Amino acid sequence: MSDQMVPGSSGEVAHPVGGAQLRVGAHVLIQLGSELVTDVEQAILECVKNAYDADAKGCGIEVATQETGTLVEVGPVSRLARFDAAAESVQVEIVPLPPADERDGDEEPEDETPEPMCERRLSYTGRMTITDRGEGMTQDQLRSSWLVVSGSVKRGLPGQPKRKTTLQNRTPLGDKGLGRLGTMKIGDILLVETAKSTGDDIAVARFRWADCERSVTVDQIPVQFGSRPNAEGFKGTKVTVLGLKDLPEWRRPRRIDEITASLAKLVSPFEVTSTFPVSIQLDGRDRSLVSVTNEILDRAIAKFDFRWEADGQGDMELVATAYMRKRLIAGERSKQQREKTALVFGRDGGKGFRDLLLSPKKLKGYTRKDVSDTGPWYVELERRFPWSAMLMDNEGKIEDPGPFTGSFYYFHLQRQDEADKSAAAGIGISSDLIKGLTGIAVLRDGFRVRSPGDWLGLSAEMTSGSTYGLRTDNTIGYFALSGEFNAGLTEKSDREGFVEDAPYRGFLQIARQCRKFSSDAMDNVRRSLDEYARKLQETGREELARPGNPMRIVERSMQTARDARSLADKTVTDLRSDIEALEREVIDSGDAGRTAWRAVELAKTARDAVDAVRSKLDPQVEPADAVDFLRREISDKDAQVTALYESAAVGLSARGLAHELRTHLAEIQQRSKAIQDAARKSGNEAAMLPHLRSIRGSCGAIANAASLIDPMLPRSRTLRETFAVADFVREYVENRAISFEHAGIVAVVDEMPGAAIVRANRSRLLQVLDNLVRNSVYWLRRGGITGEGLPAKEVRIDVTDGGFIVSDTGPGVDPAVEERLFEIFVSGRPAAPEGQSPGGQGIGLFIVRQLLALDGCTVDLLDDLNHLGRRYRFEVDLTAVLAQPQ
Repeated sequence: MSDQMVPGSSGEVAHPVGGAQLRVGAHVLIQLGSELVTDVEQAILECVKNAYDADAKGCGIEVATQETGTLVEVGPVSRLARFDAAAESVQVEIVPLPPADERDGDEEPEDETPEPMCERRLSYTGRMTITDRGEGMTQDQLRSSWLVVSGSVKRGLPGQPKRKTTLQNRTPLGDKGLGRLGTMKIGDILLVETAKSTGDDIAVARFRWADCERSVTVDQIPVQFGSRPNAEGFKGTKVTVLGLKDLPEWRRPRRIDEITASLAKLVSPFEVTSTFPVSIQLDGRDRSLVSVTNEILDRAIAKFDFRWEADGQGDMELVATAYMRKRLIAGERSKQQREKTALVFGRDGGKGFRDLLLSPKKLKGYTRKDVSDTGPWYVELERRFPWSAMLMDNEGKIEDPGPFTGSFYYFHLQRQDEADKSAAAGIGISSDLIKGLTGIAVLRDGFRVRSPGDWLGLSAEMTSGSTYGLRTDNTIGYFALSGEFNAGLTEKSDREGFVEDAPYRGFLQIARQCRKFSSDAMDNVRRSLDEYARKLQETGREELARPGNPMRIVERSMQTARDARSLADKTVTDLRSDIEALEREVIDSGDAGRTAWRAVELAKTARDAVDAVRSKLDPQVEPADAVDFLRREISDKDAQVTALYESAAVGLSARGLAHELRTHLAEIQQRSKAIQDAARKSGNEAAMLPHLRSIRGSCGAIANAASLIDPMLPRSRTLRETFAVADFVREYVENRAISFEHAGIVAVVDEMPGAAIVRANRSRLLQVLDNLVRNSVYWLRRGGITGEGLPAKEVRIDVTDGGFIVSDTGPGVDPAVEERLFEIFVSGRPAAPEGQSPGGQGIGLFIVRQLLALDGCTVDLLDDLNHLGRRYRFEVDLTAVLAQPQ
């Protein structure tokens, strides 16, 4: 079927009309250019990328805001006259030309009517030229590729990597043929001059973006095309924009520095990844793009290197290495830090701390750890993550993006206007430079791919509870991709990041793992220092007499004050009597001498002083009342902390309950639909429909209630009852039977002889058990995704004579977090994608320990190892609440 088509199902056959064709409106170019390129800097970058793809060794950008000139175009009035619209820095004049015979003396052909001709004069102000000395183009290439919108010889076949360039063996950065449209952000007239060799003529093409507004279709836009002699022996390409927009902005004194800094964020500022030097000149002032040299980066206080590569067996893995200077750990920036540093490193030069870090029980999970006082880095840690660690909890599809590398650099900035002295001494770095370049860049062959905001979530590290992780204002870094090895990562048409497909999700998960590794490494080492310093302080305090009960001390102080006041009362009374007696003796003796009266005045002064002291000791409230008030305040604070722990636990349980309710509701709704279908087939639909509607309405009401669950529901915190732990556990498992079944999990309860009977708060213990079991359920699901769990998903609860033990057949506890597992905000779960609920808040196990501690009970991770050699059994010791035998 070559010449006819069926326009629908009507059976009519339509034949193509001769000469009909699909055309593109000229305004589309304006729309594409304005939407696909964000700003002037991005428009310039697109031209710079073209220079890179042309195998140039670099390129230069020249801006001349004062330059003026006039271009003259000659053509038929029908072709040019209507394109007389002026632009911001371009004036247009249409000048009719006399008939051809009057211009050149030729006789008019008798059989033709001459078409009127005109001259279009374009007077412009301001010029930008981007010059490269790369491969260049022939006149035919300029016509067939550059002047064809979305025409690009760099585009590879679908699903295949792009063809490399010939001289520099580069993989082209562009392939859409749309980048040149961005020049309309710069100015009005676009002029392209190019030559393949110094001996070839220069091919020339020129047109105006303003003409798109007066054209109906793109083929009507006037294009000047031709060639001129190559008198200067030029090889390469010049892209010139005449009639610049925003000339006052370009002429501002600081504009040269601002445009240089802006471009530096788009072309790699890192010397180690920079492959394409770019210079810029504005009205005679030259600049090179700001470069963060290796010397500056080597002054960072911490560095993190990443390699996503194949291991010895060909499986992809992330090799992450952390380097930390002693300055990061041995701080001198505050009195507290100086005291801590002196305590840890002053006695033995830090040997005890080094031995602690290198001990087998510290910093587990790292495949390599070195601590040295002599090298440039005090601590070096390395860890390897397999592909399975990158898989997402929501089982969304991800793909390996291909090998790449990356680095993060962490600086200390003391003040807004001063970089850390030790990090930048003598090398011209300032906090403004650091803060101007902070963030993690994604570079492709040395050019930055714009990414929206804090795309990697560095700010999440600042709000996750950790005080020692990466910070947005202190971290510079990059991931270095290449077109050759990361062809699956596709940039969006607007150049604002990547298309969010499976390869990009894979890259994003790896990048998040890099971020988490960096923060965890710093956090682990610096918290180890804090713990070691506290241990030394406690050891020192043991040598001193320990203070008594603080309330007893307050009571003794109050008693001392009362005793002092009584003594003062007696002293004032005695002094008053003695003074009165002395005055009578002086008067009676008739000795009114100065000395005698002076003694009386001194006695009065002493009395007044003692009276003043006495008044100061007079309390505003009764001492006993004050002490009782303090006792109540402390008791209230303890109650508030207890309530906080319980409320947090209720909140976690409520979130899980809401999830379970939705699961059950979905099951009920599915069964209701099946019942309705069966009733329809049997003819009983009318009788059953009202009941089914009621069920669905109830489901909707429950679903709404589940979404409004308040995690701060009041709890009965003081009620204690006596119950058998085994019965308590079995009841819990029975209540969750459907959830376990849906998850494909078998729950096993094993009761040993003499199993515990406790007198405790049932709801509080329920929160403890629920948190531990939900933790197991998560890791069983995670183990199924990563392949690290056993095929049979099982949660096992062993009830002992002192409590119970929870274990599962999942991957077990990551050795890197096991020593701090019960601390707040510590979690082994992967970071959740943006917009989803947090993968691991590090609260659940902390709450478990705190709730148990309220009753003097404990939870511990036992030393037993699972199939992966990891610890996996959580023991809850309820000895403190065991019921006394009757």
